[in-house]
Order: sequence, then C-alpha cells, then structure tokens
Amino acid sequence: MDKRKDNMERDPRGSANRPGAPKGPRKAKQRRADLLESASRLFVEKGYASTTMNEIAADAGFAKGTLYHYFSTKAELLMSLREEFDQRIERLIRARVDRCRADDWRGRIRAWIAGAVDGYFALSDLHDVVIYGTEMPFRNSMLDSEVTRSLAALIADGVRAGAWKVEDCRWMAVMMFYCFRGGCDEAMTGTQQAGDIPDRLYPVFLRMLGIVD
Repeated sequence: MDKRKDNMERDPRGSANRPGAPKGPRKAKQRRADLLESASRLFVEKGYASTTMNEIAADAGFAKGTLYHYFSTKAELLMSLREEFDQRIERLIRARVDRCRADDWRGRIRAWIAGAVDGYFALSDLHDVVIYGTEMPFRNSMLDSEVTRSLAALIADGVRAGAWKVEDCRWMAVMMFYCFRGGCDEAMTGTQQAGDIPDRLYPVFLRMLGIVD
C-alpha cells in the first residue's frame, strides 16, 4: 500500500472527536508518535518559528490534511512535545530511583539528581525548543511538570518515613528544581563541568532538606 494513502487511514489519538477522523486507534498512536518525532527533529534543526506544518507532515510521510486530524495548530503540537519531553525525563529519573532500596533516602535523592541531570544534557536541544518555543515564561512550565511532581512525591515519602522534615513538599521541590536547573545551565555555559553537577548538587539538596553531616 502506498505510504501516503496508508497514513490517511489513521485515527487521530484513537478517538473520533474530530470530523473526518479515520479509524484504527493502535495505528493512530504510532502515527501520532511519528508526527511528534518529525516535529521534534525539525524544531531542533530549523527552530519552532521557521518550521511549517507542511514540512512536519511531509517529513513524517503524511498528507497535510491528515496532520490536522492529530494537531489543529503548531502550538498544540509543541505543547504535546513538551508533555512528552517531561515524561521522558521522568522515566529516566524513575529508572534511577527505582534501583535504590526503599529505605535509602539519601540514595534516592542522589538518584533523582543523576537521572534529571542525564536527561537534561541528553535532551538539551529539545528542552530549549519545548520550554522557550512558545515564548511562555519558564515559570509557567513548572505548574504541571511531571519532573517537579516526582521530586515533591519523593520528598513527601521521605517526610512520612522520618528521613527529613519539610512543611511544604511542593515548595521545596520547586526550589530544588530551580537549583538543579541553575547548576545544569552553568555547565551548559561552560563555567562548570557537566560531570561534576550531580556531586555538587547532592550536598546542596541535603542541606535544603535539613540534613547536615
């Protein structure tokens, strides 16, 4: 079957909410992922403003009309990329944290830092697109961040276990996240070595949690 014709038979996001949406939720999920992959690559290579919906559709092997079944605007596509980016970082963090013993609270904090730093540097180009591409202040992206929520949950778990005392876990998570971001940005500008960031952040995080050796 011709790829373009095949692509035009897909169901957007597995639903029939949009008029003219083709059927097939499983195939639709894959085609949506293909579109996000193409958009991610083009946004990084050309910039968000310079990339057109036509180019994204063509890169993914879709007809333009089919693309609009999945994403009605380029801004909607970018927001979906931001959500996916956030989830990718969270998966990297979770993989690290889950390797620690349940009662190793210091180890879990160190693992969170390592996973977040790894994700930041591995996806730094995409990060700049999804965070700054919408011209939305960075602080707005903190409101529903999976990464911040994961850190807040880790802090709250530690509070319940008696590992540290924190009155406002959400506030502490946001403050620690900005500390992490600042450390990574210093390395990105060349004033610090990227490999040193986890070890430099770890004692800072512990002090923020009230742990002093």
